[in-house]
Amino acid sequence: MITTANVLSYVIVVASALIVALILRLPLLPEKPMRQSWTISIIFPTIIIAIGLFAIINYFKVYNNIYSAIIIGIFSAIFSKYLLERAFPKPDLG
Repeated sequence: MITTANVLSYVIVVASALIVALILRLPLLPEKPMRQSWTISIIFPTIIIAIGLFAIINYFKVYNNIYSAIIIGIFSAIFSKYLLERAFPKPDLG
């Protein structure tokens, strides 16, 4: 069931991930051409990771409040900036 609080939580997740990623100076969009770019940016994968993590938390009903939305947004931006390259290295394009 979609409620106003649920939609507001998703908006807060996206906003907190966007703000923290801007503070960490991630680029807004990947390099051009975008299909062949492996640049980490705000739009992809930072916000996608934030929405996905919050959806998993929301599905299992562990924490479904505004504070968990803010924490997940912050975590996803930090993960995208510092840990994503180690977890999923870039492929060889050779």
